[in-house]
Amino acid sequence: MKRREMLTGMAATAMAGALPARAQTSAGAPRKTHDFIQVDVFTHTPLEGNPLAVFPAADGMSDTLMQNIARELNHSETTFIQSARNGGDARVRIFSQTAELPFAGHPTLGTAFIMAQTRPGKTKLVLEENVGPISVALEKRADGLFVEMTQKEPVFGEKADPKVLAEVMGFSVDEIDSRYAPQMVSTGSNFLIVPLKSVSTLAKLTLGHTFPEAFRTRFSGSGYYVVTGEAEIESRMMGASSEDPATGSAVGCAAAFLVQNGIRKPDERVLVRQGRFVGRPSQLYVTAGMANGKATNVRVGGFVVEAMRGSFSA
Repeated sequence: MKRREMLTGMAATAMAGALPARAQTSAGAPRKTHDFIQVDVFTHTPLEGNPLAVFPAADGMSDTLMQNIARELNHSETTFIQSARNGGDARVRIFSQTAELPFAGHPTLGTAFIMAQTRPGKTKLVLEENVGPISVALEKRADGLFVEMTQKEPVFGEKADPKVLAEVMGFSVDEIDSRYAPQMVSTGSNFLIVPLKSVSTLAKLTLGHTFPEAFRTRFSGSGYYVVTGEAEIESRMMGASSEDPATGSAVGCAAAFLVQNGIRKPDERVLVRQGRFVGRPSQLYVTAGMANGKATNVRVGGFVVEAMRGSFSA
């Protein structure tokens, strides 16, 4: 045998022997492979919208493993589909990088999109989340599958001082739309909805603001959701160190806020744009009704596109 052929054979043998080891634990026991699908939510275009990893067969996975996977993938959220417990179509666990969440918007829609692939003919799904059952409507359109969730009934909380918001966030108080006081709203998660007059103010927002402790105590929640415009709505979700490209839970609160304050008509589907400032433009469609003087029946929808597939061994 020639030297080159011998070395090539030795290398192939070594590679063949090394490959199975990657699917074993340090103790030599075989690892279990978990497949996942990554989708982008609130967009037709891969690598836009809000990314989400979905594990469609998560029965038997421990809480610790799910949390570690979510931390490893480093998305804002990762979801795990398990067998239903209370008559729904599936139990859905939602994990951020640091904790399990009771509810989140784009993970609900992205997960429903994946579930719909194996449930042809379905027009409605019920996802058992920690906040309770969430209903998601499925509508096949020429340009894709439109998924729309019905969120929890809106709860309107305390109103915030515009002067404090403006001072900390770095703009004039006159740039807040004084007709509508910033207010805490929840449709499953709490957000402070901050209405601005112009897109120019929206464009100059920056990260890393620290509010006074007394303000944070009174308005603690999932974040500050800033919206502007009456003809076309645009929004931003600013965190301490990052900006969310599309926030389905917050936009539901914004929909309730818009209808409650007469900015939008009841049962009018409104397009809200988000994410262009982080290079991931997103289109969120929101609707809210009105009954007995109070916003109700909040729905948040959009399109979802598959981006990639992978697997994880543990």
